[in-house]
Amino acid sequence: MIKEDTTIDKTILMIEDNPAILRTNRMKLELEGYRILAAETLAKGRELMQRERPDLILLDILLPDGNGLDYCRELFGQDGPCILFLSALDTQQDIITGLRAGGDDYMTKPYLLEELLARVEALLRRSSSSRIEPPSLHIGPLELSNKAGWFRAYLDGNDLLLTPKEMSLLSILLKRQGQYVSSQELYEQVWGMKAVDTRTVKQHIRRLREKLSSAAPIIIEAEQGKGYRLVETDST
Repeated sequence: MIKEDTTIDKTILMIEDNPAILRTNRMKLELEGYRILAAETLAKGRELMQRERPDLILLDILLPDGNGLDYCRELFGQDGPCILFLSALDTQQDIITGLRAGGDDYMTKPYLLEELLARVEALLRRSSSSRIEPPSLHIGPLELSNKAGWFRAYLDGNDLLLTPKEMSLLSILLKRQGQYVSSQELYEQVWGMKAVDTRTVKQHIRRLREKLSSAAPIIIEAEQGKGYRLVETDST
């Protein structure tokens, strides 16, 4: 079996104030073929983010000039990269807080480099899965279309600027339009984990609804015990 090469043209931004960790991670990831950008402060990370548009950010939380959680919240809702937290904050609540801040994954220090590599590969694979088949999906004025090699969601021709997580949720609901999809199934497919965090699903659905806007004829319905479904309302 030929392994899908997720390293081709992939850029990773590391924001980490520990020089030893920064150096070790950089060496490992560059050996695997990734292009690496390194920053020891949030200020430098912001500069590189704006200039280079990386595919993935490896983000520490406790940084000398700010908090990685706050930066993640700044990026959340934008059409930006995946975020993998790498932090010494290791309680279950720390992990949940990181994911709810908009992180796509969370690893606690210390960690094995092979596990880091596997998590990076998985995130980039999931991000690339926004290039879904068939070439386009639509319901009424809402369309998921492959333009310039990437899937985007358009409502009446306007780009909704969805995050990767929002795009994944919407594509599942759109492919199953009219059918209820449970929170558990959505969480397993989008976040890749069995333990369901229904609050995270609700938070992302709420943001999707906001981007669709109350004036749109496309709505996401929720029903207790069934989940969510995407439907077109009667415009007459």
